[in-house]
Amino acid sequence: MNSQENSFLDRINELTNKYYEENGKNTIFKKKQKFECATTVMDTLGFDNLLNKTIYIISDTNRVFIDYTLFKLFATPETYTRIADEAINLIRVCVEKYGNYETHVNLDTFTVSAAERYKHIINIFLNKCLVYNSEYSEKLIKLYIYNTPKTFNVISNILLPLFDPVVKNKILLFDKNNKLI
Repeated sequence: MNSQENSFLDRINELTNKYYEENGKNTIFKKKQKFECATTVMDTLGFDNLLNKTIYIISDTNRVFIDYTLFKLFATPETYTRIADEAINLIRVCVEKYGNYETHVNLDTFTVSAAERYKHIINIFLNKCLVYNSEYSEKLIKLYIYNTPKTFNVISNILLPLFDPVVKNKILLFDKNNKLI
């Protein structure tokens, strides 16, 4: 990570910390508060700026990278469709250029409650891309998931039924030590 990326993350952390200092941090009913904090971050740093650092094509490859650690800091239900559309657009770019694509997802800090909180956007994305458009399921080479949470068995019970069976066989899970699970 370069100094510009570190500075950007530092700015996000400053905004998040300031929000919780001013509003306190709920121990229950956190979902609404997390979305309010995300809106503050998004309003300050700009949706497009955050999106471009969260979902992007790795230079000169067919790999789309999605970083949950940034996504969770600005995504709200109002932005889900735009986020899913951007991911699909990047996949389309890879398919047009290379004939196929890979998806790489950093799930560091992803939890069971996050799976519930973001199930709607996952459903939007899958319905647009990997369920009703089998071309994307077929063109997917692999779905790499990094920093897979230890609770992934519980999370997979929530999310895997949403996936096209073709995609389920293309998923590779890596733990926090980058070992294949």
